[in-house]
Amino acid sequence: MGGRCPGPLASDNDDDAVLRETLRVFLRSSSGYQSAAKDLNVEPDTVKYRVTQAVARRGRPIDDRSTSNWALLICHWYGAAVLQRT
Repeated sequence: MGGRCPGPLASDNDDDAVLRETLRVFLRSSSGYQSAAKDLNVEPDTVKYRVTQAVARRGRPIDDRSTSNWALLICHWYGAAVLQRT
């Protein structure tokens, strides 16, 4: 999974786990900060900050939403089995 879609976000560490989960929920909520914030129980500004961090860590914009969503979902469900050890 450490390949193309989540890229560096596929590292098996707590910081990247938070960014992956935020990005996954954000994409699932049709890129709505308010909706994602409600689902994550955080402020919308927190979601916006984390999404910005996730995109920066990934190294490219999320222009492949469907593929990225699937990759993030696989990381969510399979965890360490598909993540890169850091």
